[in-house]
Amino acid sequence: MLMPWLSKTRAVLDMWYPGQAGAEATAALLYGDVNPSGKLTQSFPAAENQHAVAGDPNRYPGVDNQQTYSEGIHVGYRWFDKENVKPLFPFGHGLSYTSFTQSAPTVVRTSTGGLKVTVTVRNSGQRAGQEVVQAYLGASPKVTAPQAEKKLVGYTKVALAAGESKTVTVNVDRRQLQYWDAASDSWRTGTGSRLLQTGSSSADLKNSSQVTVW
Repeated sequence: MLMPWLSKTRAVLDMWYPGQAGAEATAALLYGDVNPSGKLTQSFPAAENQHAVAGDPNRYPGVDNQQTYSEGIHVGYRWFDKENVKPLFPFGHGLSYTSFTQSAPTVVRTSTGGLKVTVTVRNSGQRAGQEVVQAYLGASPKVTAPQAEKKLVGYTKVALAAGESKTVTVNVDRRQLQYWDAASDSWRTGTGSRLLQTGSSSADLKNSSQVTVW
C-alpha cells in the first residue's frame, strides 16, 4: 500500500476489516472517545521496488505458472532488516493519543528452557491508553543456517491510565530460541550470546540486554 500523499496529511487511521460496528468504532477513534492502540501486522514499503518480491518475476507473479520462494526466511520485517531498507511503516508500528516509555528489559532463563522478559511501562502522556511491548531476539553466533537479524519472540499488551506505570512480563517459549536443522531433521537451540531487544515496533527498539543461551 503506497501513500504518496502521506506528507500532506497529519495522521492515517487504518481500520482494516472493522465489521458491522466499523462506522461507530471509526467515529469513536476520530473524535477521541477511544484511544487507538492497534499495531501493524506487516511492514508497509515506501516504494514499489522496495519489498521482498520486487523486480523478481520468479518470486512474483511467477514464470511458466510457477513461483519460487527464494527469499527463504527473509520475509516481512526480516527482509527490510537484511537489505537495510527503511519501510514506510514498520511491522508492529502504531500511534496513540498518548505516549509511553519502557525500561530496559530484565531477562532470566525459565525452568522450561525459555526466557522471562520483564519490562516496566509508563504512560507519560495525558490520556489513558494501551501499549504493546514487543521482544525481539538476535541471531546466534553459533548457527551457520540462515538467520534473521532479529525476530519477534513474544509480546504483551498493557492498559495504563495517564501517568501510571506497570511491570509486565513477556514469556518467550523455548522453541523461539531454536531453529530447524535440516541435516539432523530436528530442532536445535541457537546457543551463545544473543541480543534481546524490546520496544514498540520492529524499528523502535530502544532497550536491550545480552542473553546467554545454552
